[in-house]
Amino acid sequence: MSGHATDYFNQVQSMLLSLHSSLLIHQIAKDEIEVARQNNADTLALLDGAELVDQESARLDRTRMKLQANERALETYDVLINVAAGAMLQVAKQIMSMKNGPKIEGSPKGRAIAGTCIRDLIWHGRNQAMHYEGTLIAPPSGKASTWVDLFQKLNVQYPNRFVMTPPYKSCAIDVLDELGWTYSYSKLEQDIRSLIGTAAG
Repeated sequence: MSGHATDYFNQVQSMLLSLHSSLLIHQIAKDEIEVARQNNADTLALLDGAELVDQESARLDRTRMKLQANERALETYDVLINVAAGAMLQVAKQIMSMKNGPKIEGSPKGRAIAGTCIRDLIWHGRNQAMHYEGTLIAPPSGKASTWVDLFQKLNVQYPNRFVMTPPYKSCAIDVLDELGWTYSYSKLEQDIRSLIGTAAG
């Protein structure tokens, strides 16, 4: 099983690199849109409530429209970034399952991070990214979604990042941030290889 996991990881590396590159490109674009959004918000705050002539009033309307477009673009980039991050977590979790079986307890914990371990961040992060729309916090019968306890603890440490209240959203990029993978593909590779017990080739 170990060889199969290693082979799979080696086969998907070019796709992982493409996902990582796409994530970074979208993150940079999102950062630029945030700067534009802040500039438009500052302009609105400056002009709002002031007595304006027709030309200035038209400028204010254009700025409002730009701000709305900025906010829609930021929402879109959030979705795109979390889709790429979720796909990366899916691959990592799949490799762990190939090596150690389908139960989380079968995989080694790996390095400690954010009050937990990389195994749990990957496993629960992947599950949350793939199934966040069906999050169950405290159902009348049965159990809460597997990631809720960990994410609630993380949200105490990092407020407003691992929020477990409706409307639910993917926290995949936040998981990658905690793992140190968002800006470092080499960290991702090192962690995966440590979990399956192989050295870089």
